[in-house]
Amino acid sequence: MKGWANAVMHIEKIKYYIDLYDCRSFTETARKNYISQASISQYITALEKEFGAQFFDRTITPIQPTRAGKLFYANAKLLLKQYEETKERVKHLSDNVIPKLVLAYTSLNDLKLLLPFVSYLKKLNIIIDIELEKVKCKDIESYVTKGLCDLGLSFADELSASSLNRFILKSGKYRALVAEGHSLFDSKSIMVEELYKYYPLLMLSEESMGESFLTMKERSLKDGYFPNIARTVDDFEEGFFYILSEQLVGFGTEDYNLDRLSGVIRSIPIEGSNHSYDIVLAYQKENNNETLLNFLSLLKEYLAL
Repeated sequence: MKGWANAVMHIEKIKYYIDLYDCRSFTETARKNYISQASISQYITALEKEFGAQFFDRTITPIQPTRAGKLFYANAKLLLKQYEETKERVKHLSDNVIPKLVLAYTSLNDLKLLLPFVSYLKKLNIIIDIELEKVKCKDIESYVTKGLCDLGLSFADELSASSLNRFILKSGKYRALVAEGHSLFDSKSIMVEELYKYYPLLMLSEESMGESFLTMKERSLKDGYFPNIARTVDDFEEGFFYILSEQLVGFGTEDYNLDRLSGVIRSIPIEGSNHSYDIVLAYQKENNNETLLNFLSLLKEYLAL
């Protein structure tokens, strides 16, 4: 695509577009990048001309991105990230330095699964340079397959590409999350039929969950019911507010730590449900990052203990 090829030639200027999208102000974007407002405007206009699409509606204040602008923004961020990662790795090769390991993850709770392994490495006096990056579930596979990270940590449903190898770190079943005052709060368990038939539910949105959202629907139909989803949220932690304030039933993994919500929100087993999960570490089969290979070798050794 001509426009995209031209954008690659001026890859570092993509940051101007990203900054403008984030702050919605030509003046602030110019100030942030130490160039004139006219230069920012000319760059954006030239970019729009190359792609044959308007990226911003300039008739309102602050300016707002169009549908094309939103699409370009998502891809521009990935492109810039990929460029920066590639540049750094080439530098490491030139400097004969062992490259760092970039680990993308979708949940802090999942990240905790690696802490015993990190502790194991520390006891062996092994230091691995790991950079963490939190991303949405729907983006995690793209981050790994496009080389924006070395490892992806998330649900297996989100990391199913055939080009990836996977380590299963944790398997389990989902549980219902209910707040104090809800009729289920003191229940030892709940039947899936009762849950789907009689209670409004809260879920992470399809935009945030990606493939896992569709898997949830498929498994619900396999259970013989379709869930009554009363509200969706983009952030798991945000969901606790609605579980409490609107008395909705949410869902969480069986090992999710609710200590700070003790007495306010409970995790209850769901009987007769097909909803299960695998938390995995995934990486590209062709990734020859020296740090990654060392990390995986040590992980296999640790898991075999």
